Amino acid sequence: MSKHARVTLVTAVAAAAALLLGAVSASAKPIFMPNIVKETQHDKAAGAINPPAPPCPQYSLGVSCTPVPETFALGVPYPGNMAYYGGHVQVTPKEYLVYWGWGESGAWPSGTSCTTETITEGSFTATVPCDPDGAGKYMADFLQQVGGTGWAGVQTQYFQTGAAGAQQNITNPAEQLAGIWVDDSNANTLPSTSLNNSAGSTNTLTVLGREAQAAASHFGVTDLGDANIVIVQPPGLSDPNALSQGYCAFHDYTWPGVASNVYNGVQQGISYSNIPYQLAINSGGANLCGENAVNSGPQGKNDGFSIVLGHEMEETVTDPGAEDVVGSSPTYLGGWYDTVDANENGDKCAWVGLDPLSGQADSPVPIPGQLGDITGNAGGTFAVQSLWSNAANAGTGYCAGAGTDSPLPSGS
Repeated sequence: MSKHARVTLVTAVAAAAALLLGAVSASAKPIFMPNIVKETQHDKAAGAINPPAPPCPQYSLGVSCTPVPETFALGVPYPGNMAYYGGHVQVTPKEYLVYWGWGESGAWPSGTSCTTETITEGSFTATVPCDPDGAGKYMADFLQQVGGTGWAGVQTQYFQTGAAGAQQNITNPAEQLAGIWVDDSNANTLPSTSLNNSAGSTNTLTVLGREAQAAASHFGVTDLGDANIVIVQPPGLSDPNALSQGYCAFHDYTWPGVASNVYNGVQQGISYSNIPYQLAINSGGANLCGENAVNSGPQGKNDGFSIVLGHEMEETVTDPGAEDVVGSSPTYLGGWYDTVDANENGDKCAWVGLDPLSGQADSPVPIPGQLGDITGNAGGTFAVQSLWSNAANAGTGYCAGAGTDSPLPSGS
């Protein structure tokens, strides 16, 4: 789901604040990726559009392409393309991967069998103290191999406009992983925080913002505009709000004066992704964040990690300013998102094609835009969701990139 403040209201609210108070207004909250249950509730409340017709002749007659009735797919997006709001995009994306607290006390359930694992990705090497599910290695592999893929290539249609009016499109470099850090030196205190607490050491956003700042310093990041600090957490030290508030992850942008001042004192202009341990977000014995969503059995256990990480990575690339609105003018720090429902390229395609009963994208004939596997630039296989493409479906826009694109060609 996107921010609570909707674009259609922002200008009016900002103008009213300027006229009545003469003060600076600000609108900013993290942009959450809903879990499967939350997305189901959203779709039922909002209604849905029919996806483009699969390439089968009987579809035009109103008959299903499959021999059995199809269950309503989650995440079918609202119609309408995304628009550019004037903020920057990440022209040359760089992903900085931080394993925060994976070796700290309480990181893993009692009885977990832990052995150290050395992760090597190109020129980057790090030793993770514990990785029993292989999720840490899987996420590093994903970030190392995603560059240059057709899936990441969906982002290249989006751009920013410089001060001189020049258009700069997002690129899709082969190397997008820019660093790995196993941080057990800064205590992971997320379990004692809440999104509802006042700014400071018990507020989830403040704590994550401070860790993002520590990571930027550790890596020596000099181009914050293109950087995404990916903060991945072990199950025992994960964001405690995820299950109670119905999300799998979120991304945000540190800016003083926004979101009840939670980022005051934190370096301005850091984009970060908050990635809890996906296999720990469960309800009623069922995982809510993508386990086996695409692949069955052991092969699909970590599906949710690449689906969710990919979602946040791509939203940060196209909207690193996270829809923030500041000042009385107002000034939009956000890049690209929907003009109707303010959803970003990941939100509009979240969990498309997932059967709410089985928790899997298991339709015999995939609907357009359904979750799928991609092949990384070194041959690895990774589960991903599709991403919103303004160019897809003959220029009317749809979800693309996961190997389940609309049968209509891209273009206007």
